Amino acid sequence: MSAKILIVDDEELIRWSLSQDLANSGYKTVAAADLEQAEKALETENPDVVLTDLRLGTESGLDVLKLARRGNPDLPVIIMTAFADLESAVSALREGAADYISKPLQLAGLKITLKRVLETAQLKRRLDRAHQKGRDKYSFETIVAESPSMKESLAMARKIAATPFGTVLILGESGCGKDRFARAIHYGSVRASEPFMEISCTAIPENLLESELFGYEKGSFTGAAGQKKGLFEIADGGTVFLNEIGHMPLSLQGKVLRALEDKTFKRVGGRDDITVDVRVIAATNEDLPKAVAEGRFRQDLYYRVNVLTISLRPLRQRKEDILPLVDRLVEKLCVDLRKPKPVLPPETLAAFQSYPWPGNVRELRNVLERMMILDETQFRPVSPAHIAQARNDSFTLPTDGVRLDDVEKNLVMQALKRSSGNQQKAAQCLGLSRDALRRRMEKFGLKEALGALALLAWLAGGASAGFFGESKKSDDPFKTANAQKAKEYSEKTAAHAPVKAGECSKCHGDPKDAAKLTMEAKPLCLSCHANRAEDFKKPAVHSAFKDMDCGACHQPHSSNQPHLLNAPVGELCAGCHDIKSDPIKGAHHGVTVFEGDCTACHSPHASKNAKLIIEGKEHVPFDSRSCEMCHAKTGADGKAALKKIPEETCFACHSNFRKLDKNPVVHPPFASGDCTICHNPHVSARGSLIRKPLADICFGCHDETLKNNHPVARHKTANENKADPRREGKPFNCASCHEPHAGKNPKLVRADISILCEECHSK
Repeated sequence: MSAKILIVDDEELIRWSLSQDLANSGYKTVAAADLEQAEKALETENPDVVLTDLRLGTESGLDVLKLARRGNPDLPVIIMTAFADLESAVSALREGAADYISKPLQLAGLKITLKRVLETAQLKRRLDRAHQKGRDKYSFETIVAESPSMKESLAMARKIAATPFGTVLILGESGCGKDRFARAIHYGSVRASEPFMEISCTAIPENLLESELFGYEKGSFTGAAGQKKGLFEIADGGTVFLNEIGHMPLSLQGKVLRALEDKTFKRVGGRDDITVDVRVIAATNEDLPKAVAEGRFRQDLYYRVNVLTISLRPLRQRKEDILPLVDRLVEKLCVDLRKPKPVLPPETLAAFQSYPWPGNVRELRNVLERMMILDETQFRPVSPAHIAQARNDSFTLPTDGVRLDDVEKNLVMQALKRSSGNQQKAAQCLGLSRDALRRRMEKFGLKEALGALALLAWLAGGASAGFFGESKKSDDPFKTANAQKAKEYSEKTAAHAPVKAGECSKCHGDPKDAAKLTMEAKPLCLSCHANRAEDFKKPAVHSAFKDMDCGACHQPHSSNQPHLLNAPVGELCAGCHDIKSDPIKGAHHGVTVFEGDCTACHSPHASKNAKLIIEGKEHVPFDSRSCEMCHAKTGADGKAALKKIPEETCFACHSNFRKLDKNPVVHPPFASGDCTICHNPHVSARGSLIRKPLADICFGCHDETLKNNHPVARHKTANENKADPRREGKPFNCASCHEPHAGKNPKLVRADISILCEECHSK
């Protein structure tokens, strides 16, 4: 979106010239001749920046500055004057001007100043929004406190937030809200506009924790290629949250103690003391006095952090909070999951009240999330007896031993298979959190998210059999129940493979209800199209592929379009993308009318390249985005305008092709001058930027019966798609024997047939 600039100057010529030049540079402009017009424009136009002359006849540009800042203190104002002097410049900057420039104006310099001022203002607005978002999300009002103990803890936290000083220690079991309280204290204090830096003392290895907290100097250890600031230094003016401080290594506790006492520390490998102003909030579920007695926690550090202490009781000891928490969490989950608010029956609410909640609020939220995703209203906690039985089950170690990783990987795979790829259920089967399961999936190279469901194809018996195993020849119950419709679909040329094979029950779970599938639509598709599951790992994934069902683009049964598409590619793309919008217009050299398929250059699913450019070789002008090498300026019709082909385009770089038409035999497509018949001018996954496999291109013009009548139709190399030994890295195809552009011999053969054969075969 272009910025709007209010130009205030009493000279009409300057207003007009500035408006014209800035409008040509993409800005929106509003002009005012005096203070009265400027006041009206500020009220009605809401400009992004004000550009005002210092002297406006009998009025002053400083009055415009004061007027602008009174209505919007963050609105940047640039003062311009032909009477530049130190006193007026200091006065303008003291009043809050963003910059001060002299006349006569240098338009290039003015544009640079405008760009810098607008970027600074935009960055400040983003920062203010982020801070406000944090205040709204983590304010004390968002904490549910109906029980006496929580009211007491909340009152203590409000008192602590009222002052920016003092180390805070928050005690409580895992999942009872220590992190929430720490953030509420930060965002409720005067430090809210400064950084809040959190670190978990259990999540980072001991040898890296010190460098994360205090930073390091260049060369202080192997791999320290440059200086790095630590969290204490980054958080200067703000808050450092040391989560699980009870697990901090004893060797590091002395340095943390000094940082708490003096707010001073040294970087790893550094000599100079660094002093910061930070509030430290520590949290732990450990019994710190016991840890001190056992020698695992320094006594002096304990006394230093135990200044302002907040103790949070577990959820089972504050049952008054459970139902208000349920109500608050359900409302938030409804927004996150885009679902209507469910009505929970009284027996479910009573079960919530009686359950001990060993995982506290975190467990409650996970339970509610699972219930909403699965559209359940009954609470089914894991039986403690079942947990005890699982923990007491013993495993006998084989005499020849076993690799622990192999056992763990096998158990993860079994859990994923049993839960049909649902990670939450798989994690519950293994007694893990969802994050712990994901870490193990990454460790063992298993696919995440929907990709895990594609893995089930292998778990169920091999990719060739698909998710459902090998097809059975017996009558399909769904096809039998819907015979007429199945016949109608299967007789179409472009029918889905299961439809053609009459295997309707691969997708449909109930012969009486066509809408009831064997699983959700996207996992169902991925169970057969496992290569699509791999696309989720690529850096750029199409939002339609990631967020929507396959049915958004594809027909499930049959279609008149290739790849079972719902409509031509261009129409599908236009359903989400406005082809006349400035971003698309700018990315396509001003083109807004596309006559080819978007998939000629873009992958509809995912790519390693930005903007979903298909993976392969990019044409040099396209790779450098030098569209003007081949394209003329796009006209008013919005269609791509090309320079003369091939003289002004292809031959400008490939000059060696200019004289090929002098040969006795010239290939008709080359003689026509349109290289794009065979080559993609932008990008292709194939060598020489050819559009399709070479045989497909050739038989697009030549009679396809030639495939079986050609002298090498039964040639072993051609049939087995082997490499051409004469052309390194290329397959045996038509170009192995024929010139694709022009040549001296009939039928464009490269040489006499006997010579061609002898290149590979001895006599």
